[in-house]
Amino acid sequence: MKKQTVFIILGVLAGLAAFVGAIIAVVFYATSGVTDAADKFYETARGGNAEQVYALTSAELRKVTSAEQLATYVEANRFDEVAQTSWRSRSVEDNVGSVEGTLTLDDGSVIPVTMQLVKEGDAWKVSFIDLGQAGVRGGTGP
Repeated sequence: MKKQTVFIILGVLAGLAAFVGAIIAVVFYATSGVTDAADKFYETARGGNAEQVYALTSAELRKVTSAEQLATYVEANRFDEVAQTSWRSRSVEDNVGSVEGTLTLDDGSVIPVTMQLVKEGDAWKVSFIDLGQAGVRGGTGP
C-alpha cells in the first residue's frame, strides 16, 4: 500500500473519530442538566433538609406525595446515606429526562436506580424514582 493511501485512510479515520466524539459531547452536554438535578436531589437528601428535598420534586409528584411522605421514603431508602451516584444511561426527550445508574451508600452498598425528571421553567424536577433490587443475580432462581 502506498504511503499516500495510508495517510488518506488515517485522515478519514481521524475525521470519523472527531465526528463521533463531537456527537457524544453534544449528547452529554444536552443531558447534563438531568444528571446534575439527580445528583442535587441525593446531595440535598444527604444534608437532611426534608423541605429542600421536597422542593426538588415536580408539581405532579407534590400533588400525590406530601413532604412528610417523601421524608419517610428518603429515610426508608437511605437516600440520606448516598455517598456517590453513577449514571450509566441518560436521555432527554422534549421536557422529560431520565437517568439510570447506581447509588453507592456510605457502607458500600450499591442500589440500582432509575429516575424520571421533568423540566419546570428552567429547572429539572424529580418526578419518579424506581429502585432496582440490590444483590446478586443469576442462576436458575429459588
